Amino acid sequence: MLPDLKKYSTGHKLEVDVIPPKDSGNPVSGFLTFIDSGVNTQTGTIQLKGTFSNNDERLLPGQFVNVVLKLAETPNAVTVPAKAVQAGQQQQFVYVVKPDNTVEMRTVAVGETVNNEIAIAQGIKPGEQVVIDGQFNLVPGAKVQVTKGLGSKK
Repeated sequence: MLPDLKKYSTGHKLEVDVIPPKDSGNPVSGFLTFIDSGVNTQTGTIQLKGTFSNNDERLLPGQFVNVVLKLAETPNAVTVPAKAVQAGQQQQFVYVVKPDNTVEMRTVAVGETVNNEIAIAQGIKPGEQVVIDGQFNLVPGAKVQVTKGLGSKK
């Protein structure tokens, strides 16, 4: 984590969002202003500090908040739910639903995971549907039933 922080913070400020309790839909935005150069060996943590304008005084001293640190952004990334990606003997794969509602096994190269979504660097195209439930019962060519809003399901 420390090498990633240093890599992504070189040359520009990293955005930090703080989510106050009972106000999850409206984060307070700021920037990362300090990265400790060492890792606490007892906890495995790195001390970071952010700076926020806090003009509306939604952040209070000693308040517990959730924090989201954005290291990088990949515009137009193809993402799938994390549960769609399966581990094979030599690579990761997904079952892609073909137009005739049968599936094919497709090897994928995965990127970062954020909020249970995995970026797919290679292997599927935007708009393709993947199976997110019942993969253990599938074989290539199996017929599936597409369930609205949930993706594909056997």
